[in-house]
Amino acid sequence: MRFDEFVSEHAATVAAVDQFAGHVVRVGLPANWVPFDAAVGIQVWVWRADPRIDEFCSNAVLTMHSVGTALDAREVFGMLIEQQLHCAPNGTECVRELTPATEGAGFTGTSAVHIPLQRDAVVSESRSRIIVTEKQTLIAQLTVTALQSSPLDRASVWMTVRGRGGCT
Repeated sequence: MRFDEFVSEHAATVAAVDQFAGHVVRVGLPANWVPFDAAVGIQVWVWRADPRIDEFCSNAVLTMHSVGTALDAREVFGMLIEQQLHCAPNGTECVRELTPATEGAGFTGTSAVHIPLQRDAVVSESRSRIIVTEKQTLIAQLTVTALQSSPLDRASVWMTVRGRGGCT
């Protein structure tokens, strides 16, 4: 089941948020990435120096949501991946890994989808952080999308979620 289907079927309350109470979300990107757009719960950056920009604009998107109920982090992660696959025609899941966070509360997820094109492929890699409390589920997801042949330094893209004043 996709996350949007779950929300619809269960009438779950989901809110886009710019911050999580008690937590700080940080994103790191290589040099030459610039903010492109932002709204409540979403920030978008683009890599204008990508030599393949005429074919595809490498981008990074941070989304942050609060769900008004405690959910199972593993189920949430699975639904997020199903949502990503639904949005990527002919996409193939390459990576799916969810582990307890080493820096604070919750779980850290990594996923990747490979989307074939006529002359290349697009790779969409996501880093998720899912924190379940007694009354809510906090979801932060950083997705980097670029051509497979892009010289993008994917290892230099990161997201952390830490408790204010230290790890929680």
